Amino acid sequence: MSSYRRLYRAERLMNLLKANRGMTSTGRQPIFDVETRKDFEQRVINSDRPVVVDFHASWCCPCKALAPRLENIVSEQGGRVRLARVDIDEHGELAMDYNVGSVPSLVVISNGKVVNRMVGLQTSEYIRKWLHKVVPHSPSADAKN
Repeated sequence: MSSYRRLYRAERLMNLLKANRGMTSTGRQPIFDVETRKDFEQRVINSDRPVVVDFHASWCCPCKALAPRLENIVSEQGGRVRLARVDIDEHGELAMDYNVGSVPSLVVISNGKVVNRMVGLQTSEYIRKWLHKVVPHSPSADAKN
């Protein structure tokens, strides 16, 4: 692993630790990196709540800009939604399974099915409105409308 990639991962881990000071009521973190296909199936497909899957790449500048916005928005949801981060360079087969042609790509999976998708860097407000379509009782979206 290159020193740039190690630095990026360390930076991302620091941001995740800041965003996730606690655990959800089920003991699972609301923001996590997918490690394996089995991990994806257990934590995303079989999740008891909607999961935003962030397909990204470490070399992608828009992905780096989107990550903190997305982490903040998911943290605002009070545990109603989780964020799964999938590095397409490590899990290309998952990206292909979900027809990811470019990054960043966001896919919301609820009850094992894709219910919403978005491609590209977007503003925080746009992401909140987009997420509000599948998580209608989000406090930040209610306050903004």
